[in-house]
Amino acid sequence: MNAREVRPVLERLATRSGGELLAKEPHWGDAILCDALVQASAILDSDAPLQAAIGWFEPRLSRGPTLTGWFWFWAAEALAAVDLHLATRRADFLNYAREVVGAFETTTTRTADGAVVPHPPALEVWVDVAYFTAPAMATVGRLLKDDDLVERALDQLLVHHRYLADLHSGLCWHVAYVDKGTHSQCLWARGNSWFAVAAAQVIGVLGSQSGEGRFRPKVASLEAAVARQLNAVVELQDESGLWHTVIDRKDSYLESSAAAGFALALGRALAYRIEGMHRESAGAAYERAIAAICGKVDERGDFVGVSQQTPPGDFAFYNSIKVGTAPFGAGLCMMALSEQIRRSR
Repeated sequence: MNAREVRPVLERLATRSGGELLAKEPHWGDAILCDALVQASAILDSDAPLQAAIGWFEPRLSRGPTLTGWFWFWAAEALAAVDLHLATRRADFLNYAREVVGAFETTTTRTADGAVVPHPPALEVWVDVAYFTAPAMATVGRLLKDDDLVERALDQLLVHHRYLADLHSGLCWHVAYVDKGTHSQCLWARGNSWFAVAAAQVIGVLGSQSGEGRFRPKVASLEAAVARQLNAVVELQDESGLWHTVIDRKDSYLESSAAAGFALALGRALAYRIEGMHRESAGAAYERAIAAICGKVDERGDFVGVSQQTPPGDFAFYNSIKVGTAPFGAGLCMMALSEQIRRSR
């Protein structure tokens, strides 16, 4: 699909999502949807998605970040806040992001080697935490010219990969149980997409510096990890352009949000020319994924076929998760379509 075909789909999705964000009950994925609206606003040259994002976030500015309770609720707000700062140049958004990133640094439980633990006292490393921490850390670090913070963002991705990588396939397990030295039973598609998006985004934040100086060895390790992962992902894509929710099990259902995440990660990885990518096959998989997720945006602007909140379990459990709509799914789709239009310019 070309950008002219993708644009009306993105417009429909952004219009629906902006209204939904302001009207519905709170959900931990709302900050991802907010962030996506900021990105769509810039690509569509439309103020409405940005105003919806600001309208959702401003009550949080007045009371400040919560920084307690369920990790996913407050952690997701950092990246939305920093992107709102970049869109508006308002210092209060950057200050909010700094406070949340500061909590990553000072108040979260860590493993001995530094991986953020989202559900203490259980010493577990979750694949999606890579997305909720590292991109915001890297972006805030670049804005503040704090190379130490940028390097810690790279460290967070690399330590997650050390715990979660399946040595045979290059894919990531959902959860590592640190004390037991084991991991969850299945290779969850959306979880793999969260890691790939986070890695590509941090590499993009570094830009021309990624191959220079102090960052070079760690960026090289991260590029090797995400290239191997995405090469494996491409091989497992269904002919529909989607992926199975347990990515290596064709007897699990095809799921939309993983395809949106992989489209976003592949688009960025191709744009940043990440070393080790099989570019021809990755490009073809990317085009199939974009077409597939466009087909999952209905006439109302809902992104459908999204598996709901998914803790780890056995194969039967993953395959039993209901599908529908979810703010994190719509957010991933919006970001992927925004990236597609940006790449075509």
